[in-house]
Amino acid sequence: MAFAGNVDELALLQTVRLKETVTAEMIAAHLGVSVASGRAAYDALVTQGKAKETGNGITLTDAGVAELTDQLDAERVSIDEDSLAELFEQFGPLDEELSALLADPESANFLDELIELDRKAQNLFDDVSAFVPRLSRYQDLFAEALGKIKSGALAWATAPNIDSYATVWSEMRAELTGAAGR
Repeated sequence: MAFAGNVDELALLQTVRLKETVTAEMIAAHLGVSVASGRAAYDALVTQGKAKETGNGITLTDAGVAELTDQLDAERVSIDEDSLAELFEQFGPLDEELSALLADPESANFLDELIELDRKAQNLFDDVSAFVPRLSRYQDLFAEALGKIKSGALAWATAPNIDSYATVWSEMRAELTGAAGR
């Protein structure tokens, strides 16, 4: 459902929940919209009482969490949970592989192994996005992080304060876990 700044409200609320505190710029980057759209969405959440401002951005209020819960429940009614449960099972080994890989991002074969893991994961995420279209944005975020890693910015592998590969993976894990009813 379109929200202020032409942002999908469910994706927006879930972004704020997963990141806990966000700025308008973070919203824009994470959702792939302009900063003006991110600002409009940010302001609308505050105005509607679904988020409150903190020193570093906004966080969800109880009303925002309730709205998010209602929208996730509505989304899940239309999802084939059995198919998503199968995808969740396929995700487990990839999740373990990434955890092991990220334990030593400075290893000699790190980039090659990450590229191979990404290729396998993207096939799985294509299937996930077919069931939950709003999650397709994560593929762009993975590609952006991987591109930065390839160009030598190793922080984009694991840094917690940006949409690094590890951060995006963690969010996708949370999304997939919820969508699969786990």
